[in-house]
Amino acid sequence: MAEQTLSAIKTVLGIDGNEQDDVIDQVTQLITSRLKGKICQKEVPDDLNYIVIEASISRFNRINDEGKQSATESDVSATYQIDDLEPFAKDIADWIETNDADSNAGKFRFR
Repeated sequence: MAEQTLSAIKTVLGIDGNEQDDVIDQVTQLITSRLKGKICQKEVPDDLNYIVIEASISRFNRINDEGKQSATESDVSATYQIDDLEPFAKDIADWIETNDADSNAGKFRFR
C-alpha cells in the first residue's frame, strides 16, 4: 500500500522524479501514525487510505509554512488547517462507529 500511496501523492502533486520521496514518505508516516491513533488500529484500513493521501498532500503543501494559519503570496492566499485530519473528522467518526460498534474504545474529538 505504501508504494501506491506514494505514487498517488506524487501524481496529484505533479512530481515526476524521486527527489521528494523521502519528504513525502515522512509526511505520510506522520499522518498514518496519527490516523492509526485516532481509530485505535495497528494499520490504516484500505477504505481510509484516501485520508492518508489527501492529508499528506495538504501537509506537504504546507512545508515551510509550519505554524502559520494562513499565507499570502501575490494575489493568492491560503488558509491552513491546524489539524490535518480535522477535515476528515466525520469520516473517521463514521468509520469508528461502523467498525468498532462493539468496542469500548470510545469516541474521539478534535480540540
